[in-house]
Amino acid sequence: MRRSWCAVLTLPLLSSCAAWFFSGEHLVSRARPVALVETTGGVELAATTEFGVLLLGRTATEGPCRVHYFLGDVPLIEDGELVATGSAFTRAEIDLKTMSLRAFDRALPDDAELEAIWTPDGTAVRRIAMRLARAPGIQGDLLADPGEDLPAGSTLLVRAADGRWQFAGLIAGRATLQANANGSEARYYVFAGVDRVRELLAQPEKHPVDKVPKYRVDDISVLKPVD
Repeated sequence: MRRSWCAVLTLPLLSSCAAWFFSGEHLVSRARPVALVETTGGVELAATTEFGVLLLGRTATEGPCRVHYFLGDVPLIEDGELVATGSAFTRAEIDLKTMSLRAFDRALPDDAELEAIWTPDGTAVRRIAMRLARAPGIQGDLLADPGEDLPAGSTLLVRAADGRWQFAGLIAGRATLQANANGSEARYYVFAGVDRVRELLAQPEKHPVDKVPKYRVDDISVLKPVD
């Protein structure tokens, strides 16, 4: 009788733990919303957002890929497929859920608290405090040089009013401006920001989408769109 009661109590616990592990609930740390994507053309940095795993698509915009991402603090690797979105971003689609970083939905204020974050190897992350570039003759999605090189594809975060970090874009590259006649230069970083996210959302998508179950070798079943 005691064994039976233990079994009855244990089964709901196991199922609830499994659901929590794969559901993306807030109990899992969301402090590492970044990814490293291996494509057929090279390696790119990416962000794990509410719109999926987003990258700049500089090495490839379609074809197979391998995504190194985090569930909490645990690094994971999953095979996927690159999909062009018709915007500045390419999406790396995988079967399982990732951290779902919410996107900032308005223009960044001049005093925004910003941070660049990326994973150089798929197992650890780097973070650097950033600030918007604001100077006469300077406009657009520009960041002041933090004094350390930033790799393209790094995720830009902004601190929202509720204290949480939100997705503000991807670092696109470095810009150098000759400041005056004596040859001194000013360095900035360009990022694909809120306007590029709006372009992503403006792309038409088929809805609803018929789905069929896919059974994986790891005993996880997921629903995938019908080809």
